[in-house]
Amino acid sequence: MGAPLRILAISAHPADFCSRSGGTLIRHARAGARVRVIWLTHGETDESKLLFDQNPGIALDEVRRVREREAFACVDAMGVEGRMLGFGDNPLRMTPERDAQLGDEIAAFAPQLILTHWKDELTYPTHLLASQAAVRAARSVKATNDIRYFEPNIGTAARVGFVPDHYVDITEVFEQKLAALRTLAAQPHLVELYTTCNRWRGIESGCRYAEAFLRHAPH
Repeated sequence: MGAPLRILAISAHPADFCSRSGGTLIRHARAGARVRVIWLTHGETDESKLLFDQNPGIALDEVRRVREREAFACVDAMGVEGRMLGFGDNPLRMTPERDAQLGDEIAAFAPQLILTHWKDELTYPTHLLASQAAVRAARSVKATNDIRYFEPNIGTAARVGFVPDHYVDITEVFEQKLAALRTLAAQPHLVELYTTCNRWRGIESGCRYAEAFLRHAPH
């Protein structure tokens, strides 16, 4: 048998990769693929409102620690690897040094497939910048050109032109995906939102629950 398939998800925030592609990554991991997630930020300002509301006066460093614990609990629940770069959000700022660091991470892992944010997600600057950084870094190290974009922020697909060209049936692993999402306690609303999203994509593709993607290089 050859080496296992290597899949890399590049996520702006702790929850993005799981809410949008968690079922797909779980399916691949169950099939023997090596799956790694790189988080560019802790989501300490963009995606941690509940923590600030529940803990008035909480320090930003503590928010980062909480979100990092949640991020690693999420990948543990999925059975995949995680790597936190923690560049800071609102919005993400990618310097040449950060680009090079991300490129080094990609080159070291040598994925055959990269998943990341939609390239035209103009409604969410940190997601857009993460997508641009992922493609730029992959090109800089001559990594795979097999890049798949996952869902933009829920409710915005039509506005930002995200029309899927393929789907993954996640029905069999859907409950495990929900269990992973529930580890992200700072964003409890994601369970309901992505149950709805995955059911809709399932209707589109003829199954119970699905995740939708669009290829960087169409064919």
